[in-house]
Amino acid sequence: MLVFLKIIAILNLNVMKKLLYIFAITPFFLFSQVGINTTTPQETLDVEGTLRVSNTTSCMPDKISGTNANGVLTDVVVGRNLALTGNVLSADVTGGSAFYVVATIPVPDGPPGDEINNIDLDLSGANSNKVVFRLVGRTANYKITGISGGTDGRHIVLFNVSTSNLTLVAESPTSLPQNRMITLANNVATSGQGTAELVYDGTLQRWILIGFRD
Repeated sequence: MLVFLKIIAILNLNVMKKLLYIFAITPFFLFSQVGINTTTPQETLDVEGTLRVSNTTSCMPDKISGTNANGVLTDVVVGRNLALTGNVLSADVTGGSAFYVVATIPVPDGPPGDEINNIDLDLSGANSNKVVFRLVGRTANYKITGISGGTDGRHIVLFNVSTSNLTLVAESPTSLPQNRMITLANNVATSGQGTAELVYDGTLQRWILIGFRD
């Protein structure tokens, strides 16, 4: 009988140990909050002190993170004036920045009235962040009938550096439909040097002339 009571006592003791273990770990499952250097975590992971991350992977991020006034980590929206490309956050002048980046485009010389169809400004390549395009190299009057590489909202300014007149031809059939221009005033031409400001309409698939100085 005494042996039987001892066995019962041992079994009860094991049960009690298991119950104590369950009670000990239950708060972690209920609250799911871990504190480092703090006994009162306010978030899932609450760190009081500095944080260091090393040996990061080479994956390409598509968003950035920051902290609010309380130190809570959160996602930060990349605005239209910023671009996150190749792990580099930089100003995107095409998004309405206060300054414009300039590119120089050599235009093949030719006879007076020469037409340049689907002119390539490399808008999706080396000049993806350029807005002002200096057109150089002409010694006679010339025409541009279309501009390739337009994307919705793309903003460009053509600067005819030459003293020879530049004509922008409206809806010219000699350029591809998606490269053509709507001027709202038939063809427009500079008197020597001048500028033309255009924005691409992705719905109409056309460049829209919004400013012209001759």
